[in-house]
Amino acid sequence: MPTPATEPPRPVVVGVDGSDYARNAVDWAADEAALRGSPLELLHAWEPKAFEPHDWYGELLHDAGVDVLQRHAAQARERQPGIAVTTDIVHEKDTDTLEAASERAALLVVGRRGLGGFTGLLMGSVSRYLAGRSRCPLLVVPADEHGAGAVDPERPARRILVGIADVSCASAARAAFEEAALRGLAVKAVTAWSLPPIPASSGYLGAAMPVPDDVYRSIGRAAESTLVDVLAPLRAEFPHVAVSAEVVQGPSGQVLVEASENAEMTVVAAHRRAHGVGRTIGSTAYAVLHHAHSPVLLVPAG
Repeated sequence: MPTPATEPPRPVVVGVDGSDYARNAVDWAADEAALRGSPLELLHAWEPKAFEPHDWYGELLHDAGVDVLQRHAAQARERQPGIAVTTDIVHEKDTDTLEAASERAALLVVGRRGLGGFTGLLMGSVSRYLAGRSRCPLLVVPADEHGAGAVDPERPARRILVGIADVSCASAARAAFEEAALRGLAVKAVTAWSLPPIPASSGYLGAAMPVPDDVYRSIGRAAESTLVDVLAPLRAEFPHVAVSAEVVQGPSGQVLVEASENAEMTVVAAHRRAHGVGRTIGSTAYAVLHHAHSPVLLVPAG
Protein backbone atom coordinates (compact mmCIF):
# COMPACT_ATOMS: atom_id res chain seq x y z
CA MET A 1 0.00 0.00 0.00
CA PRO A 2 1.58 3.37 -1.00
CA THR A 3 2.51 5.78 1.74
CA PRO A 4 0.22 8.84 1.77
CA ALA A 5 1.99 11.93 0.49
CA THR A 6 2.64 14.56 3.12
CA GLU A 7 2.20 18.24 2.38
CA PRO A 8 5.38 20.35 2.52
CA PRO A 9 5.58 22.69 5.50
CA ARG A 10 4.06 26.11 4.95
CA PRO A 11 6.65 28.90 4.88
CA VAL A 12 7.39 31.65 7.32
CA VAL A 13 7.00 34.83 5.28
CA VAL A 14 8.67 38.13 6.22
CA GLY A 15 8.18 41.51 4.57
CA VAL A 16 11.39 43.51 4.11
CA ASP A 17 12.43 46.98 2.96
CA GLY A 18 16.12 47.23 3.90
CA SER A 19 15.63 49.18 7.15
CA ASP A 20 17.03 48.26 10.56
CA TYR A 21 13.49 47.37 11.61
CA ALA A 22 13.31 44.88 8.77
CA ARG A 23 16.62 43.37 9.91
CA ASN A 24 15.07 42.65 13.30
CA ALA A 25 12.03 41.08 11.63
CA VAL A 26 14.29 38.89 9.48
CA ASP A 27 16.16 37.66 12.56
CA TRP A 28 12.90 36.63 14.19
CA ALA A 29 11.54 35.12 11.00
CA ALA A 30 14.71 33.06 10.49
CA ASP A 31 14.56 31.82 14.08
CA GLU A 32 10.88 30.94 13.72
CA ALA A 33 11.59 29.04 10.50
CA ALA A 34 14.39 27.09 12.21
CA LEU A 35 12.24 26.29 15.24
CA ARG A 36 9.34 25.12 13.08
CA GLY A 37 11.38 23.30 10.44
CA SER A 38 9.83 25.56 7.81
CA PRO A 39 11.27 27.35 4.78
CA LEU A 40 11.69 31.12 4.95
CA GLU A 41 10.36 33.42 2.26
CA LEU A 42 11.41 37.07 2.01
CA LEU A 43 9.03 39.46 0.23
CA HIS A 44 9.65 42.97 -1.03
CA ALA A 45 6.91 44.99 -2.71
CA TRP A 46 6.63 48.32 -4.45
CA GLU A 47 3.58 49.69 -6.16
CA PRO A 48 4.32 50.70 -9.78
CA LYS A 49 1.64 53.42 -9.96
CA ALA A 50 2.81 55.62 -12.85
CA PHE A 51 6.22 53.95 -13.08
CA GLU A 52 6.02 51.09 -15.54
CA PRO A 53 8.70 48.38 -15.34
CA HIS A 54 10.38 49.63 -18.54
CA ASP A 55 10.74 53.19 -17.20
CA TRP A 56 14.07 54.15 -15.66
CA TYR A 57 12.63 54.85 -12.20
CA GLY A 58 10.70 51.62 -12.19
CA GLU A 59 13.88 49.76 -13.10
CA LEU A 60 15.71 51.57 -10.31
CA LEU A 61 13.06 50.57 -7.77
CA HIS A 62 13.20 46.98 -8.98
CA ASP A 63 17.01 46.81 -8.79
CA ALA A 64 16.98 48.38 -5.32
CA GLY A 65 14.42 45.81 -4.19
CA VAL A 66 16.52 42.95 -5.53
CA ASP A 67 19.52 44.32 -3.60
CA VAL A 68 17.44 44.56 -0.43
CA LEU A 69 16.29 40.96 -0.82
CA GLN A 70 19.82 39.68 -1.43
CA ARG A 71 21.17 41.40 1.67
CA HIS A 72 18.33 40.17 3.90
CA ALA A 73 18.63 36.64 2.47
CA ALA A 74 22.34 36.61 3.32
CA GLN A 75 21.47 37.82 6.82
CA ALA A 76 18.92 35.02 7.29
CA ARG A 77 21.30 32.33 6.03
CA GLU A 78 24.07 33.56 8.29
CA ARG A 79 21.78 33.51 11.31
CA GLN A 80 20.21 30.12 10.55
CA PRO A 81 22.42 28.22 8.06
CA GLY A 82 20.13 25.19 8.01
CA ILE A 83 16.97 26.84 6.68
CA ALA A 84 15.81 27.08 3.07
CA VAL A 85 15.53 30.74 2.02
CA THR A 86 13.73 32.10 -1.03
CA THR A 87 13.07 35.67 -2.14
CA ASP A 88 10.38 37.37 -4.19
CA ILE A 89 9.83 40.91 -5.41
CA VAL A 90 6.25 41.93 -6.21
CA HIS A 91 5.12 44.97 -8.15
CA GLU A 92 1.88 45.44 -6.23
CA LYS A 93 0.50 47.29 -3.25
CA ASP A 94 2.19 46.02 -0.09
CA THR A 95 -1.06 45.34 1.78
CA ASP A 96 -2.41 43.27 -1.12
CA THR A 97 0.88 41.36 -1.30
CA LEU A 98 0.88 40.55 2.39
CA GLU A 99 -2.77 39.57 2.47
CA ALA A 100 -2.18 37.19 -0.43
CA ALA A 101 0.93 35.74 1.25
CA SER A 102 -1.02 35.08 4.45
CA GLU A 103 -3.17 32.58 2.55
CA ARG A 104 -0.21 30.21 2.13
CA ALA A 105 2.02 31.14 5.08
CA ALA A 106 2.30 29.45 8.44
CA LEU A 107 3.39 32.78 9.91
CA LEU A 108 3.68 36.34 8.61
CA VAL A 109 6.40 38.55 10.14
CA VAL A 110 6.80 42.34 9.94
CA GLY A 111 8.71 45.02 11.83
CA ARG A 112 6.79 47.46 13.98
CA ARG A 113 8.03 50.55 12.14
CA GLY A 114 10.26 51.31 9.20
CA LEU A 115 10.83 53.43 6.13
CA GLY A 116 7.41 52.60 4.75
CA GLY A 117 6.16 49.56 2.91
CA PHE A 118 6.24 46.34 4.89
CA THR A 119 7.98 47.57 8.03
CA GLY A 120 5.79 50.66 8.29
CA LEU A 121 2.65 48.58 8.51
CA LEU A 122 1.73 49.41 12.06
CA MET A 123 0.72 52.95 11.21
CA GLY A 124 -2.81 54.18 10.62
CA SER A 125 -5.12 52.49 8.16
CA VAL A 126 -2.49 50.10 6.74
CA SER A 127 -1.94 48.49 10.14
CA ARG A 128 -5.66 48.08 10.70
CA TYR A 129 -6.00 46.55 7.24
CA LEU A 130 -3.31 43.93 7.78
CA ALA A 131 -4.26 43.08 11.37
CA GLY A 132 -7.87 42.71 10.33
CA ARG A 133 -7.27 40.59 7.23
CA SER A 134 -4.23 38.33 7.70
CA ARG A 135 -5.34 34.72 7.28
CA CYS A 136 -2.46 33.35 9.35
CA PRO A 137 -0.86 34.45 12.62
CA LEU A 138 0.96 37.78 12.34
CA LEU A 139 4.19 38.37 14.29
CA VAL A 140 5.10 42.02 14.82
CA VAL A 141 8.66 42.71 15.96
CA PRO A 142 9.71 45.90 17.80
CA ALA A 143 12.79 47.87 16.84
CA ASP A 144 15.01 46.49 19.62
CA GLU A 145 14.24 42.77 19.28
CA HIS A 146 16.86 40.79 17.38
CA GLY A 147 15.66 37.20 17.57
CA ALA A 148 14.09 34.44 19.60
CA GLY A 149 15.61 33.63 22.96
CA ALA A 150 15.62 29.84 22.55
CA VAL A 151 17.89 30.18 19.52
CA ASP A 152 20.27 32.67 21.12
CA PRO A 153 21.87 30.99 24.17
CA GLU A 154 23.28 34.31 25.39
CA ARG A 155 19.81 35.75 25.91
CA PRO A 156 18.02 34.81 29.17
CA ALA A 157 14.83 32.81 28.65
CA ARG A 158 11.55 34.49 29.46
CA ARG A 159 7.89 33.48 29.34
CA ILE A 160 5.32 33.44 26.58
CA LEU A 161 2.53 35.79 27.66
CA VAL A 162 -1.02 35.25 26.40
CA GLY A 163 -4.11 37.32 27.02
CA ILE A 164 -7.35 35.37 27.44
CA ALA A 165 -10.65 37.23 27.56
CA ASP A 166 -12.97 34.26 26.96
CA VAL A 167 -13.14 30.92 25.14
CA SER A 168 -12.87 32.67 21.76
CA CYS A 169 -9.19 33.21 22.65
CA ALA A 170 -8.50 29.46 22.56
CA SER A 171 -6.61 29.77 19.26
CA ALA A 172 -4.29 32.37 20.79
CA ALA A 173 -3.75 30.17 23.85
CA ARG A 174 -2.85 27.21 21.63
CA ALA A 175 -0.37 29.36 19.69
CA ALA A 176 1.22 30.46 22.96
CA PHE A 177 1.68 26.84 24.09
CA GLU A 178 3.13 25.89 20.72
CA GLU A 179 5.63 28.76 20.83
CA ALA A 180 6.56 27.89 24.42
CA ALA A 181 7.06 24.22 23.54
CA LEU A 182 9.32 25.14 20.62
CA ARG A 183 11.50 27.31 22.88
CA GLY A 184 11.37 25.33 26.13
CA LEU A 185 9.71 28.26 27.91
CA ALA A 186 6.79 28.64 30.30
CA VAL A 187 3.41 30.19 29.53
CA LYS A 188 1.79 32.94 31.56
CA ALA A 189 -1.93 33.36 30.87
CA VAL A 190 -3.57 36.59 31.97
CA THR A 191 -7.22 37.57 32.12
CA ALA A 192 -7.90 41.25 32.86
CA TRP A 193 -11.24 42.77 33.72
CA SER A 194 -12.61 46.21 34.46
CA LEU A 195 -16.08 47.64 34.94
CA PRO A 196 -17.64 49.66 32.11
CA PRO A 197 -16.93 53.40 32.40
CA ILE A 198 -19.59 55.62 33.95
CA PRO A 199 -21.29 57.84 31.32
CA ALA A 200 -19.83 61.33 31.28
CA SER A 201 -23.32 62.88 31.42
CA SER A 202 -24.20 61.21 34.71
CA GLY A 203 -23.93 62.89 38.07
CA TYR A 204 -21.55 60.17 39.25
CA LEU A 205 -18.62 61.23 37.10
CA GLY A 206 -15.52 61.57 39.23
CA ALA A 207 -17.09 59.94 42.28
CA ALA A 208 -15.15 57.25 44.11
CA MET A 209 -16.77 53.95 43.13
CA PRO A 210 -14.98 51.08 44.87
CA VAL A 211 -15.88 47.62 43.64
CA PRO A 212 -17.99 45.80 46.27
CA ASP A 213 -16.27 42.70 47.59
CA ASP A 214 -19.02 40.35 46.43
CA VAL A 215 -18.88 41.78 42.89
CA TYR A 216 -15.10 41.52 42.84
CA ARG A 217 -15.22 37.90 44.00
CA SER A 218 -17.94 37.00 41.51
CA ILE A 219 -16.07 38.48 38.54
CA GLY A 220 -12.83 36.91 39.73
CA ARG A 221 -14.41 33.46 39.95
CA ALA A 222 -15.87 33.80 36.46
CA ALA A 223 -12.50 34.87 35.07
CA GLU A 224 -10.71 32.00 36.80
CA SER A 225 -13.29 29.57 35.43
CA THR A 226 -12.63 30.87 31.91
CA LEU A 227 -8.90 30.36 32.35
CA VAL A 228 -9.44 26.81 33.57
CA ASP A 229 -11.71 25.98 30.63
CA VAL A 230 -9.28 27.36 28.04
CA LEU A 231 -6.08 26.05 29.61
CA ALA A 232 -7.15 22.56 30.73
CA PRO A 233 -6.95 20.80 27.34
CA LEU A 234 -3.68 22.56 26.53
CA ARG A 235 -2.11 21.55 29.85
CA ALA A 236 -2.94 17.94 28.96
CA GLU A 237 -1.63 18.26 25.39
CA PHE A 238 1.58 20.06 26.42
CA PRO A 239 2.46 18.42 29.78
CA HIS A 240 6.07 19.66 29.68
CA VAL A 241 5.10 23.33 29.36
CA ALA A 242 4.97 25.08 32.73
CA VAL A 243 1.89 27.28 33.09
CA SER A 244 0.89 30.08 35.42
CA ALA A 245 -2.44 31.92 35.31
CA GLU A 246 -3.47 35.27 36.75
CA VAL A 247 -6.64 37.35 36.95
CA VAL A 248 -5.94 41.08 37.09
CA GLN A 249 -8.31 43.99 37.62
CA GLY A 250 -7.60 46.74 35.11
CA PRO A 251 -7.95 47.66 31.43
CA SER A 252 -6.91 44.61 29.45
CA GLY A 253 -4.68 46.48 27.01
CA GLN A 254 -2.80 48.27 29.79
CA VAL A 255 -2.44 45.08 31.83
CA LEU A 256 -0.98 43.12 28.93
CA VAL A 257 1.36 45.91 27.85
CA GLU A 258 2.77 46.15 31.38
CA ALA A 259 3.11 42.35 31.64
CA SER A 260 4.86 42.20 28.26
CA GLU A 261 7.95 43.87 29.69
CA ASN A 262 9.16 40.47 30.91
CA ALA A 263 7.79 38.42 28.02
CA GLU A 264 9.65 36.69 25.21
CA MET A 265 6.50 37.08 23.13
CA THR A 266 2.98 38.37 23.78
CA VAL A 267 0.14 36.47 22.14
CA VAL A 268 -3.31 37.97 21.63
CA ALA A 269 -6.39 36.96 19.66
CA ALA A 270 -7.55 39.03 16.71
CA HIS A 271 -11.29 39.51 16.98
CA ARG A 272 -12.24 40.98 13.62
CA ARG A 273 -15.25 43.20 13.03
CA ALA A 274 -16.52 45.35 10.19
CA HIS A 275 -15.25 48.94 10.23
CA GLY A 276 -15.98 51.37 7.43
CA VAL A 277 -14.88 49.77 4.17
CA GLY A 278 -12.74 47.08 5.79
CA ARG A 279 -12.19 45.12 8.99
CA THR A 280 -10.35 45.99 12.18
CA ILE A 281 -9.36 44.36 15.47
CA GLY A 282 -10.44 45.06 19.03
CA SER A 283 -9.00 47.80 21.19
CA THR A 284 -7.02 45.39 23.39
CA ALA A 285 -5.15 43.77 20.50
CA TYR A 286 -4.62 47.15 18.87
CA ALA A 287 -3.10 48.60 22.07
CA VAL A 288 -0.83 45.59 22.54
CA LEU A 289 0.36 45.71 18.92
CA HIS A 290 1.40 49.32 19.24
CA HIS A 291 2.80 49.44 22.77
CA ALA A 292 3.98 45.99 23.89
CA HIS A 293 7.61 45.67 25.03
CA SER A 294 7.97 42.30 23.30
CA PRO A 295 7.18 40.95 19.85
CA VAL A 296 3.43 40.41 19.46
CA LEU A 297 1.83 37.37 17.87
CA LEU A 298 -1.67 38.22 16.64
CA VAL A 299 -3.72 35.06 16.09
CA PRO A 300 -7.04 35.03 14.21
CA ALA A 301 -9.76 34.23 16.76
CA GLY A 302 -11.49 30.91 16.26
